[in-house]
Amino acid sequence: MAAWIWVLIPLVAIIGGFIIEYQKNKMTMMNKSRQNEEEVEDLRKLVNSLKGRIENLEAIAAGEPDDFSTGAGRGMEEIEIDEGSTVEENKQEVSNIANKKRNKS
Repeated sequence: MAAWIWVLIPLVAIIGGFIIEYQKNKMTMMNKSRQNEEEVEDLRKLVNSLKGRIENLEAIAAGEPDDFSTGAGRGMEEIEIDEGSTVEENKQEVSNIANKKRNKS
């Protein structure tokens, strides 16, 4: 009976070590997964923001295609959009810009 105890103690220690290591690796992978999910969500927001900007630029360019040329105008401030503004506000602003350009002609 005493011989089994001497065999059982190292086995429990080895198995316990594997379980602890497995749990550490599991937690590490969960943290990485959580970080990846956050990065994917940030990228989704960025893509949606860029889609809105592209739509605005297309509307501006379509409003007066003859006046739209590379390097003309005020530069980046002309096309920059506030991050906090909504899509509807951006559409209204683009519509106003297009109306002003149409009225100039």
